[in-house]
Amino acid sequence: MKKIYTLALALVVALGAAAQTNKGAFAYNGFSGGMMLHAGWANRGDIAIGLAPAQALKGMPMGIGGALKVRFGNHLRIGTEGYTSSLGYGDYGSSVSIGWGGLLADWCWQWGELKPYVGATIGGGVVENLTLTSEPEVDLLPEANVSYRNYGVGVIVPFVGVEYGLTERMSLTLKADRMIALGRSQFDFPGGVRCYIGFMFNH
Repeated sequence: MKKIYTLALALVVALGAAAQTNKGAFAYNGFSGGMMLHAGWANRGDIAIGLAPAQALKGMPMGIGGALKVRFGNHLRIGTEGYTSSLGYGDYGSSVSIGWGGLLADWCWQWGELKPYVGATIGGGVVENLTLTSEPEVDLLPEANVSYRNYGVGVIVPFVGVEYGLTERMSLTLKADRMIALGRSQFDFPGGVRCYIGFMFNH
């Protein structure tokens, strides 16, 4: 994850520095950044461990993160974003989380104070899933029928959104995306649709 963030940020900085001397249609036109909260819906079906009762991995994941975008001309924006999202599920306190990030590109339009946009992020993340199939009895002692998984995954995340200019420097942003695993999706990959709300600060 750290390598993805570092590479994406370095690329954004390099593009911004190179574009400052460009006076054409895609000249450097400032940057924006901010943070967003999100919630969504995930449903991966039942997870069974041995003969224990299956646990339904479904519910509303929630989390927080942010984005940084460099503007080129009036429409193109290239940047990076990263988020963490977690979901509690099942009958005994199971939980699954994913932290992901990568390089984004979007195309925006300006209609008065509204700025709709569409784009995608490509990158990767790490999934952690702790599945409990019975009530824990004693702290700090081994439990039967418990599963812990930790694995990396590549993701592509198409999104649509709109920004509303509150002031010259600050905008309210609303966004919806769908996280899709690159390659074969694991049975407990917490993808699905998420909706975001937050503030972007423009420079």
